Amino acid sequence: MIINVSLTLSSSNSVNELTGSPATVKNNKLYIDGGTQTFVSLKGSNQTGNITVGYNSVLIQVDLSKSWDWKTNISETYINKTGIANVISTPALSRGALYGGMDNDTNIYLYGGTTSYINTSDPAWQPPTSSRYSLFSYDTASGNVAQFNISGESPYRPSSGAYATAPDQGLAFYLGGEVNSGSSIETQILGDTNKFFLDGMIVIDTNTRTASNLSTTKVADGVPRTYASMQYIPGVGENGILVHLGGSDMNGNLLPLDSVDIFNINSLYNDTAGTWVSQATTGDIPISRVSGCVVMASAQDNSSHNIYMYGGRGSGNQYFDQVYVLSIPSFTWTKLYQGTSPRFAHTCHLVANRQMLTVGGIGNNPLTSGPCDYQTKGVNIFDLSTLQFRSVYNVNAPPYVVPAPIIAKIGGSGTGGSNITYPIAINELFNPTVTPPTPPPSPSSSKLSGGAIAGAVIGSILGVILLCAALWFFCFRRRRHYRDTEAEAVPVPPEKDFRPSSETKNFELVGQHGGTELGRGHIRRAEMEGNRAVEMWQQPVELPLQK
Repeated sequence: MIINVSLTLSSSNSVNELTGSPATVKNNKLYIDGGTQTFVSLKGSNQTGNITVGYNSVLIQVDLSKSWDWKTNISETYINKTGIANVISTPALSRGALYGGMDNDTNIYLYGGTTSYINTSDPAWQPPTSSRYSLFSYDTASGNVAQFNISGESPYRPSSGAYATAPDQGLAFYLGGEVNSGSSIETQILGDTNKFFLDGMIVIDTNTRTASNLSTTKVADGVPRTYASMQYIPGVGENGILVHLGGSDMNGNLLPLDSVDIFNINSLYNDTAGTWVSQATTGDIPISRVSGCVVMASAQDNSSHNIYMYGGRGSGNQYFDQVYVLSIPSFTWTKLYQGTSPRFAHTCHLVANRQMLTVGGIGNNPLTSGPCDYQTKGVNIFDLSTLQFRSVYNVNAPPYVVPAPIIAKIGGSGTGGSNITYPIAINELFNPTVTPPTPPPSPSSSKLSGGAIAGAVIGSILGVILLCAALWFFCFRRRRHYRDTEAEAVPVPPEKDFRPSSETKNFELVGQHGGTELGRGHIRRAEMEGNRAVEMWQQPVELPLQK
């Protein structure tokens, strides 16, 4: 069972619900950090007494290297998050993001989050800290904690934003969110009811532990969002895409799911602002909702990428126990599952080929009332192919097979074969049209006919004959002239000595200042313009840095 070791509870206490806890999967382990949790007293398997609200101040680790049944034999470890010489420890935060980093990086990264004031007397409660350090790392090999100052690009510690990670590129993304009184020491003055919303998307490079802040004016018409979802899809375009869906605006209005926003990650390397495009969706479009979770599974031939959206809450008293899928590239919604146990404020993760691992969440009852969560270990499994919830995690699960309801919408088979292509606007984003150069004239258009070739040859021969005749006549006339004038020759004077004397000088082609070579004296090398050297650009130009 999940027990907050900082509370040193007896075995007669058990966790009721774990909500707002960021989680990530790395190297066959699930890590769960922070969040709010409730405890109940148990007598045997029966609940006794009131529900107590507390905080998760430890890092929970679940082994995914072997199969388990959360009802009988799940393995969970509790890690005290203390830094070097106990100097640094990560605060107990809710609604932040936990990233796994690259496979060869032993760290996981916590970004954002807020402090809850629901029970400040709880021993695990910690007051807000400075937002100067909104990025923390925990080394899963050494147990050390480090903190990083990225306040230049992320001046506030956000919470309730949409987040995703591209582990193959070492990039982590956090879009939108809010700042409230629990965000930091500086924002405590906001009180219980005031908050402000953030636009922009923070991009964290986990390799360098640096961040950049991108404009999101083209996302949802520039309206900041909270409680939305975002999913990374590799293999689309040169560096993959992000799909951003759902959420709520600053007035509490839920945004419809009849369109999604696409971010081209490759644009990070070509455009400092990044490139977003909006795309309409069709099919079984879900009711607007927030605080759900998403995972993605691709067909075996990558002909479709299917984003599974589970749970969430709607307007008023709407809570959902549903699974929908948005299939890409058709951007078609398909409803796959309807249950009777709603859940929101949870996370979900793709594990072992085709299983969605859900973590935490809350039902349609307030934290301090209602029955205990049936997921007594805080996790559950949904098979993305058979479309069934179950308590068993299978480390050797077979490959993902596209379910029949999706095939009915997009075609193909269980292994793929969907022939639906990307909409024109999206396809142009990843495969821009290149105008081919005009081909040279075909050699066949310049060929001469046989008669033309024969005429040219005969004409050339006649021309040579006439030229030879003219040369013979000219030479004959000159020889005859020399014979006629030979008898009247003038006597030759005596020879003089033409050997060089001491006053005789050897001369080369000279100018006013003596001997001159090309490029010396008054002669200057020149290109294009007179005697002035000219290059294409007059001033040096520095290329823009890539980000």
